[in-house]
Amino acid sequence: MPPQIPGNFTAAAHDLRTWHPYIVVKLALTLALILLAPAIHATPWLEPGDVRARHSVQWLADRGCLNIPANTWPIMWADLSRALNHDAPDHCRDSLAWRYLRFERDYHMTDQPRISLRAAGASREPWLRDFDDAPREKAEIGARLDMKTDHLAFGLAPTYVRDPRDGDRLRLDGSYLAGTAGNWVLGAGAIDRWWGPGWHSAALLSSNARPVPGVWLNRRRSDAPEWIGLRWLGPWNFVAFAGQLESDRFISEAKLIGARFSFRPWQHLEIGLMRTFLWGGEGQSESWSSLRNCTLGQSNVYGDTENPCDQIAGGDFRLSLPVGDNTVGLYGEVIGEDEAGFLPSQLFGTFGVDAASRLAGGEQRFFVEFTDTVAGVFSSEERPLSSYEHSTFRTGNRYKGRTLGSTWESNSRVVSLGANQFFRNGSDISVTYSRAELNRVDTLRDRSPANQTPLFEVSYSQDVDIYALRYRRPVLGGRLTLSGYHTSKEIETEARIWSRTTAMAAWEFRFD
Repeated sequence: MPPQIPGNFTAAAHDLRTWHPYIVVKLALTLALILLAPAIHATPWLEPGDVRARHSVQWLADRGCLNIPANTWPIMWADLSRALNHDAPDHCRDSLAWRYLRFERDYHMTDQPRISLRAAGASREPWLRDFDDAPREKAEIGARLDMKTDHLAFGLAPTYVRDPRDGDRLRLDGSYLAGTAGNWVLGAGAIDRWWGPGWHSAALLSSNARPVPGVWLNRRRSDAPEWIGLRWLGPWNFVAFAGQLESDRFISEAKLIGARFSFRPWQHLEIGLMRTFLWGGEGQSESWSSLRNCTLGQSNVYGDTENPCDQIAGGDFRLSLPVGDNTVGLYGEVIGEDEAGFLPSQLFGTFGVDAASRLAGGEQRFFVEFTDTVAGVFSSEERPLSSYEHSTFRTGNRYKGRTLGSTWESNSRVVSLGANQFFRNGSDISVTYSRAELNRVDTLRDRSPANQTPLFEVSYSQDVDIYALRYRRPVLGGRLTLSGYHTSKEIETEARIWSRTTAMAAWEFRFD
């Protein structure tokens, strides 16, 4: 029997973010066209934000039920669907992971539009974020419409936020327009991304900050190469994007450009290579030659021309080791600020061990994760003023005040222990403990005054214990999430002082 999950609760929560008015007009026109199109379906990908979905994808990949890159989110349903057919092996179909993903696939890939509602609130603006899609503000309410034809997909997700720190009360985060051409997807919008195997943190790109609006290109299915010389790569995926950052930052409307290539040369090994860089913006060159040189890594001074770019690049891996009905995974992500000899330098990142089990009719996921965001900690020497920072782009690798990577900001060392229990009735509970040395080098980068959203940088060295709890279950035909965290002391950042306890709640309802 499948898990007893109501058919109209939202499994993947959707935060909602800001776009320029002209994009809203384009989306409205596109909606009118799509309403006239035949063969309508819903969301074409599985977004980050649902821990149970993340566990389910990883469990199927670790057990040999799903042979695709699983650490580049969002993940296309076209890639997942092949493992969710009824002819899948018995050990796959008997798992809660397989049943949960099949339920989600059947909901999203139906022949009708999908509409959902979401209301969320918190006792105060949350500071801590991980893979889960928790509320971003004290109060937010929104709706979502997803539609898909044979070659086009459309999502509109307006949300109203009360008294936001960044001033954006009406947000369209989670909205998109995408089309397919062969095995490729071309899209525009503002969607969350999570690159890497970490459960609690991703060093280069995560959902810590609101998603950056832009355009992207990615593979629809991660089929292995047919040419014999490249078959060793196994299934592979590629995604590239370009987005524009906010205007109220030190370099107004700088561009964020990134790409990731991931592959599985062995069923139990996944490798990812990735890079992002900041380029252009007010007062900076935006010529094709400037973009070319940034893309090639020539981002400092060449000839008589200065061409600054803020580059971050690196790689990650995950090695899974099945042990009977259980699985142990070893993973790591290492990235570097700038480059030396065409390779990332000043390295920092995340390493961890996780384990998945099946006990008492449910499924469990445990992890221990270590993160250090001091640049150079994994290489020759520490560079405490480098990670997520740049001398020209002084706001750094951030959007709306938050880092695009780790929630812990720069110069921090954190050890996290987590446990997740997934019940057969659709409920799940997660507990996490983190021991954090925030801004352990006790220094901040000097910044010239600028009219920008306050940053989440921790003001001085602070050692803190963090206890987090999340419980989700079907309620009133939807899904209720109760969560919160408690810190051993107040945390002082450049944005504000964060009190010790934060309680959050969210309720989502999906119309059949």
